[in-house]
Amino acid sequence: MPVELSVAPNRSLEFWFPDGDVILSCPQPDGRPFIYRVHKFILSQHSKPFAEMLTKESLASRQTLEGLPVLPLPEPATEIYKLLCCLYNALNGAAFHDLERPITRYDWLLRICIQYKIEPLRESIISQLKTEWPITLAGWDAREAHIAVLRRQHAAAGGRVHDMWLDDRLPEPVLTIHTSRSIGLHSIGPAAWYDLTRRDPRADWNALHTILTRVLPENERLLAQGVRSARWGALSAQDLLALASLKETLSMLVRDMWDSKRMPQMPHPACEARRNEILDCAKEVAIATRDPLHAAQAARQYTTKAAMCKPCEAELVESFLTFRVCCWQTLVKKFLNIN
Repeated sequence: MPVELSVAPNRSLEFWFPDGDVILSCPQPDGRPFIYRVHKFILSQHSKPFAEMLTKESLASRQTLEGLPVLPLPEPATEIYKLLCCLYNALNGAAFHDLERPITRYDWLLRICIQYKIEPLRESIISQLKTEWPITLAGWDAREAHIAVLRRQHAAAGGRVHDMWLDDRLPEPVLTIHTSRSIGLHSIGPAAWYDLTRRDPRADWNALHTILTRVLPENERLLAQGVRSARWGALSAQDLLALASLKETLSMLVRDMWDSKRMPQMPHPACEARRNEILDCAKEVAIATRDPLHAAQAARQYTTKAAMCKPCEAELVESFLTFRVCCWQTLVKKFLNIN
């Protein structure tokens, strides 16, 4: 015979339906349970594992509360709350995805979707991950243009927008790399690895974003400047080797391809001198920003305004375009199948 719960758990105000026929019990940080009174058909409709756990036979031996069966779940109460927000809003992505924050922050929800086989929501999360970490160079350029807009917003606002730093609103690459491996979504890996090469190793996500460290004056200064951090401590030794290899590959591409462009003589000495100046400047930008794709794009745009004849200008513009395509193809080929 089912045993009535002897403790009085904290209850949800939002997900406590008078006609609910099952109670979900989830742990809180202090160890006390937190409960939701919901509907079995909502859970069972979207999840086969839930359907199996909520059969009459499975619930027969469960403890009860106010005459209802209590189903204990291992996930924290805050995570189950977000899941219920999705399930009770027809799996609407907006129910869990704060438009001001990257979907990467919700990797735990993706794990729940995989565990409980909630396919529509899993597909929605993966679709947004692919948007945040595109597989094409055009997608990457669109992403970078969007980030440039956000950066200008934060600069104009003195650092914070909607009470968030720029680093809060952009996806973090190490977590993405781990997520891509755990679910076999390798297409988001190359962009995440490239983004990681641009991050300052001194800017550690955990050191900047805990409750206590965020308010330290030095950290607030860095965050206000738009620093982009990463979870460096979560990288394995193999990951660090892969990162070093990628940085070396990118450096060699810059050196070999751009130095080779200095060799052929141009028909006009003034154009040749201008070309060499632009190549030197582009290399400096690539080193300073750790971002050869950005450096090549900036140099390509600058070339169209340089004092060069049209044929020489077109040749140099094409060389930067070729470099960017080659760079992206090398990146994808190197890391597309990383596990």
